[in-house]
Amino acid sequence: MKESKKALILLLGLPFLALQLSCTKVEKKKPVDISVLQEKAKVSVNNWVRKHPEEFVKYKPIAFEGFTARYERTEMTSYLSDKLEVEMSKTVANKHKIDSLKSLLEKNKGILMGYTILHKYQTKTVAGEVIKHEDLVFLDSTFHVATILSPDAYDMIMDLKLIFRPDSLQAK
Repeated sequence: MKESKKALILLLGLPFLALQLSCTKVEKKKPVDISVLQEKAKVSVNNWVRKHPEEFVKYKPIAFEGFTARYERTEMTSYLSDKLEVEMSKTVANKHKIDSLKSLLEKNKGILMGYTILHKYQTKTVAGEVIKHEDLVFLDSTFHVATILSPDAYDMIMDLKLIFRPDSLQAK
């Protein structure tokens, strides 16, 4: 008798459990606010500067601007970019097709390589002269400083992978 009660409870409980699980709402991952990512980048750059005082004598931050995500092109992004370029170069462009390609390209950005942020700051020489700097800071996808370049150098490496500074790869 006890066995039949257990079997009955099990038989009645399983469909109820299956119904509960199937009706459970799966929450979609909310996109991260860009200001939160930019703040992480600022903190990472400031921490990195503090660890390298010999390179940043009497450092004083001025501004952080132009925060952007960097993606490595994939076959899909290359294909969509080429199709978009062809469509836009036509004398009579199909606006609907262009909008669709742009939308697909926005959804298929490629593989996240990291972020860039333009950092303006000043340092002082031994003589006390103030020197203003403007650097383009590259951060990896975990917000570690990968490399720092002049903003003009960006055009030369647009979609290329970064050459990482050896000290950015050290265990934290």
